[in-house]
Amino acid sequence: MEKETLKEKTAKGLFWGALNNGTMQLLNIVIGIFLARLLTPTDYGLVGMLAVFTAIAGALQESGFTTALANMERPTDNDYNSVFWFSAIMGWISYIVLFFSAPLIAAFFHHSELISLSRFVFVSLLFSSLGTAPSAYLFKNMMVKETALLRITCLIVSGVVGIILALKGYAYWSLAWQQVLYISLTSLWRFFIIPWRPSFHIDFTPVK
Repeated sequence: MEKETLKEKTAKGLFWGALNNGTMQLLNIVIGIFLARLLTPTDYGLVGMLAVFTAIAGALQESGFTTALANMERPTDNDYNSVFWFSAIMGWISYIVLFFSAPLIAAFFHHSELISLSRFVFVSLLFSSLGTAPSAYLFKNMMVKETALLRITCLIVSGVVGIILALKGYAYWSLAWQQVLYISLTSLWRFFIIPWRPSFHIDFTPVK
């Protein structure tokens, strides 16, 4: 019975994983088509210039902890808590550094708009850092259905908001809002679908 349950769980995971990937790709194409008709290459370029900074900062705050927790046989609440606080602290450090680096980034790319734009886009780092431990919990417990529904719903919401802002003439800000909204919604929503909650007992021993 235990093997059948595991087999059934795996089959459902594969189904929802495939549905998630297919639906996300389709939605990204549809949203992308709408936005491409409303925005200019410059709008995309301005937001795209910041992608390398968010990617590097995101990798630093995640630091492979999602994979590490998934590979542990039985991660404890303390393990998740340590990862949560480490990622949160790294998120704040990354944001503060990039916030004060915004004028340098704007000067490097010769676009003064990047000062305010980058400081807003980098807010996503604060939210994504909060989602590292919950994301690991979802993955470890094979909650693929919940993850799929979460990502699809958040993409629809953020995509619609981005399109509405683009229609109202907000240009590159519509892309920025779509990005920040998607990351913040997915990160915060994870807390509503898992039983684990972080505590204020901070012990970084498990992340060493």
